[in-house]
Amino acid sequence: MFAVVAVLTAVIVAGPPVLDRMAGDALAARAADAQAARTLVRQSAVLHRLDERAQADPARSTLAPELAAAGRQFLRTAKAPLSGALRHQSTRVEVAPAGTSTAAGPGQLALLYADDAPARAAYVQGGPPGRAGRDGPIDVAVSVRTRDALHLALGQILDLEPVSDHYRTPARVSGFFALPPDAEAPLWRQEPLLERPSGGAGGWRAQAVVDASALDALQLRGAGDLTVTWQSVLRPDGAAATRMATPGGLVALSRAAEAYAVSSGDRYCPPDEGGYTIVACSVAGHGTETLDTADDIPLLVQDFGAEREQARTLESFALAGLLAVGLATVVVTARLALHRRAAAQALQRARGASAADLALLRLLQTAPAALLGLLAGLVAAGLLAPPGTSPGSALPAVALAAVAWLVLPALTWVALRDRGRREHPPRGTRRLTIEAGVLALAVAGVLALRSRGSAGSASGIDLQLAAVPAVLGLAAVVLLVRAYPLPLRLLARAARRGRGAVGTIGLSRAAGEAPRHALALLVLVTTLSTAVFGGLVSRTVADGRRAAAVWTAGADATVVGAGRDGTAEADLLHVPGVRRAVVLRGTTSRLVSGRDGTSWGRVRIAGVDAAGLHAAAPGSVLARALLAAGPARASTGADGRIVLPALASAEFGTAAVGDVYASALHNSHVSFRIVGVLGDAVREDPALGPLTATDAARTAGPGGDPTAAAPLPMLMLDAAAAAVLTRHDTDYSQVLLYGPRLDAAALHVAAARVTGPTGELVLRDEELAAAGHDGLLSGVRRVYAAGTALSVLLALLALVLELLTTARERGRTASRLRTLGLPTRSLAALEALELLPMALAAVAGGVAVGLATPTVLGPALTLRRFTGGPQAPPLHTDYLLTAALGAGLAALVVATVAAETWLGRRRGLGAVLRLGDPA
Repeated sequence: MFAVVAVLTAVIVAGPPVLDRMAGDALAARAADAQAARTLVRQSAVLHRLDERAQADPARSTLAPELAAAGRQFLRTAKAPLSGALRHQSTRVEVAPAGTSTAAGPGQLALLYADDAPARAAYVQGGPPGRAGRDGPIDVAVSVRTRDALHLALGQILDLEPVSDHYRTPARVSGFFALPPDAEAPLWRQEPLLERPSGGAGGWRAQAVVDASALDALQLRGAGDLTVTWQSVLRPDGAAATRMATPGGLVALSRAAEAYAVSSGDRYCPPDEGGYTIVACSVAGHGTETLDTADDIPLLVQDFGAEREQARTLESFALAGLLAVGLATVVVTARLALHRRAAAQALQRARGASAADLALLRLLQTAPAALLGLLAGLVAAGLLAPPGTSPGSALPAVALAAVAWLVLPALTWVALRDRGRREHPPRGTRRLTIEAGVLALAVAGVLALRSRGSAGSASGIDLQLAAVPAVLGLAAVVLLVRAYPLPLRLLARAARRGRGAVGTIGLSRAAGEAPRHALALLVLVTTLSTAVFGGLVSRTVADGRRAAAVWTAGADATVVGAGRDGTAEADLLHVPGVRRAVVLRGTTSRLVSGRDGTSWGRVRIAGVDAAGLHAAAPGSVLARALLAAGPARASTGADGRIVLPALASAEFGTAAVGDVYASALHNSHVSFRIVGVLGDAVREDPALGPLTATDAARTAGPGGDPTAAAPLPMLMLDAAAAAVLTRHDTDYSQVLLYGPRLDAAALHVAAARVTGPTGELVLRDEELAAAGHDGLLSGVRRVYAAGTALSVLLALLALVLELLTTARERGRTASRLRTLGLPTRSLAALEALELLPMALAAVAGGVAVGLATPTVLGPALTLRRFTGGPQAPPLHTDYLLTAALGAGLAALVVATVAAETWLGRRRGLGAVLRLGDPA
């Protein structure tokens, strides 16, 4: 009892802080991944030209230190838990590209001030840009790759003529810097033109860094307003991330992030006493607009919180299974102790001791073990709790220790109580009543969960949901104990017609001992079902996340916001590695049926080149459906409207085929004729993934769950018919890029040039990499691995104790058979026949319960929010883990048989047989 109580106490008390620390690490990693592409907090203000009174020599400019001071002021307004975790990343000001020419030909050079620009140590030639004067060239510095591509030399003068402003200025190359080997700093990902130039039909494009004083100089020479951007990152330490990852911490973090935009704006441009007008905002002599804050932290917290809740539910299954195995082990231990003291207790009863007296004696005898186990578990929990965290509540551990303490006294009282004073129902009736109660409890729990759905406990652990799998295991044991003896009795009858007695004796004993092995069966079934369920969920979520990553990416790469006119931009086609490009674009409109007047409020209308999509992705279901519908072009109806052929989604139904739907497009001059209905599998086509995900996010709205949003009804057109839709009709467009080895860096540059800041580039390899190392999924796997390991150890202990309980009886049987001339090999076969049915029943029950649990729980266990994608992921069994568990149990049976056989050889007949024992 001591060891079991200590282990369970350590798990109960140390489990919550360990899980919170793993969740905190996952949150920090999730924030780092999100910030690799785009900083979470971006604050910007428009810098007007210098005031006339401040138009001094730019060489004495204080713009850089004042911009830095403003950024520090913003961070000081952050409230807990955001304060301390929000850190400054960069301050940047971009100057519009200016036309110039080098030995590589004409092109455009954009200027950038960045306080995270390469330091002097990174320069391989020359040095960082110096301060600019009122007149003369301004210093610029470029990368080594830009130098080589544009054939630049140190000190070379470039004539810059901005495209948007009417001024000219010379620029002098002050130095060339080299990138670090890994080039993982945010500057290189966010400013790809700074690393290397890009080529195109309009000439090369590159970027150079300048000193902050150059910004003053450029505005004095005629440059217009500039935009300064302060970028901040969420980078909590281990303890802070752990506090943030709790349900309450996530809510506090989201509120602090929402309040940060207001507080930092008020600090930058304080309102007057009345709060109605804004005091003029300025920095270093530049008048500015009010501060604009773009904060992605609430969205990150929303997505992480939903997935964290699902992960906690899955982790609670492992904890519930471990507790069930531990308590069953305590009961097995108590049964062994009761069995060994049966003779002594019978003598004490004969001398006048009552059942209550003996139960009280056992209560006093087991108290030290329970108390010491509790204390040892609390000490272990304190050692296991991560630094900076505090152990969980000890009350559940105290309650568990109390239950373990009372098991042996309770069993003693039940076994020795006086049964003669009242009439008791027959033993078979009591057993049937208990079994019926267990089955009714399991059915009621499942029905309650399915009717309740996924709405769980707000505390983070859904106790009802966590307990139901354990109850299912108990119900499975009840059915197994009733079911598996039946075929054993039939086999025993068949074995009687044979020559040997081993089969008859072994099968008969296995059938008769089935009820006595119920506890051992419960331990094995619970252990196996928890492990199988954990492997199934881990495999399902891992495969689901990979499938969702492929679906979200759309193709090898997708540029959202490109191709609005129906054709892929040349800059994207010229990226190294691009073999094919397919444009998908669309709009939304209200549709009205011409047949019966049925109105559809908002319908997604999209067009794609079916032939091009089929050539790029031969497995595309969408392409095959459009090609199967046959070539069809726009026609003109009797009322003069343009009628476009389209395939409708399943929401329209087959009755809609042939109907013409009027739309609001082109001043209601465009209609759609339904020529077929799309199958449900079309929505799972990766080509529609980015579009469907965007529509789901818009439908859910801020703070909503996109996975719960109903998909929009859809009409799909071929590109020939969709050509009627103009650029102004399009509210969504994407270019799907296909190629075996896409140049990701060049693609980032080209996508930024084509779409600007409003576009998005999604790379399949990056999505798959992010899906493969998710911290929450890794945490769930670690919890199940640890829980399975502890459950296996406890199950092994319980099985050994259970076998010890019946060891003397088996030894007597073996000794009697040995005296009758049965050889040792036959005795080993007899042992195997007695244990093998229980092992096979445990494997069958454990695997069945583990595999059936997700289906039985139904809507109460939702994995789609954990994986994303167009629908809930299909269940994938981890066959390797299941086979390993079955093989391990088989090895345990073999080891037990070998041990029993070895002990039987060393044991003399007198050790188990006594004169006068019944034959």
